[in-house]
Amino acid sequence: MTTQTQLNEELSVAVIQTSLDYQAAWGNDSSGNWESVVQISEIEEQRAKKEIRHFLSSLRGSTSDSQPDIILLPELAVPIGIERQLRRTAEKLESIIIAGMDYRIETGAAVPTVSNEAVVIVPKKISGRKVGSHTQVRRVGKTYVAPGEKVRLAAIKPDRVQFKSDPMVWLFEDDILGKFAVAICYDFMDLDRIVMYRNRIQTLFILAYNRDTSTFDHIAEALSRMVFCNVVVCNCGKFGGSLAVSPYKESYRRTVYRHSGQALTNAQIVRLPLQALYEHQKEGERKEFKSRPPGFTEFQDILEAKNAP
Repeated sequence: MTTQTQLNEELSVAVIQTSLDYQAAWGNDSSGNWESVVQISEIEEQRAKKEIRHFLSSLRGSTSDSQPDIILLPELAVPIGIERQLRRTAEKLESIIIAGMDYRIETGAAVPTVSNEAVVIVPKKISGRKVGSHTQVRRVGKTYVAPGEKVRLAAIKPDRVQFKSDPMVWLFEDDILGKFAVAICYDFMDLDRIVMYRNRIQTLFILAYNRDTSTFDHIAEALSRMVFCNVVVCNCGKFGGSLAVSPYKESYRRTVYRHSGQALTNAQIVRLPLQALYEHQKEGERKEFKSRPPGFTEFQDILEAKNAP
């Protein structure tokens, strides 16, 4: 996909919170099979599928003018076996789906690895507009394992299962949906990654399974101003705390969406500024937004000069 300067006025995003509970989903089943413990338990998988089907069906029932451009599902929320179904749903809805998948196990190496990934499914049509000859799927891996996640994985099979880190940082572009990036939970706190995003994207999506929701609220607010973009956190319903913020000048406008409270499933379509934000990133003249952070455009100039022949 390529990007032009005439973007949609707004970006429509469906934020879905599922109720997956790690203590039930990845608890020790006493079978002795460590692989069955790493992946979602059968009971929780069936419940997860039911919830996901329910929310996606509700989106299919929306009117054409309220269909989302992008649909988000939290970190680790989606069982591996329904990825093909997600592809079909993305094609029917003509929406991009960004979904946190269950752990992927690779046993070919001497030491088995577990990876934490999100899939970005781009159908060949988005809102009736052809963007490719076929549906494309890209995988965004988690770079840094969270401390609590590391402890849980180590307890499953101590010293014999490794977390597979993915250092790749993806940027996605579309003619009318702009530039966006996707990161998984703990990577939200990676300063090197944040520097890479600066002045390169209009929207940052975070898929999370995070209990410290207030910290992520503060980080989202800060990064929306420092990276100067929309920031959307899609957290699991077990802990709640999904959030969307934009760098508006007036404080009451900055929190576009917030869903607080534990053990709550929810799906909500939110609309984020896009074309006006893009213009302000380039020119800094739109009065509805905060001033751009210091060095915002100079930083890009330095990078371009550094990479010049």
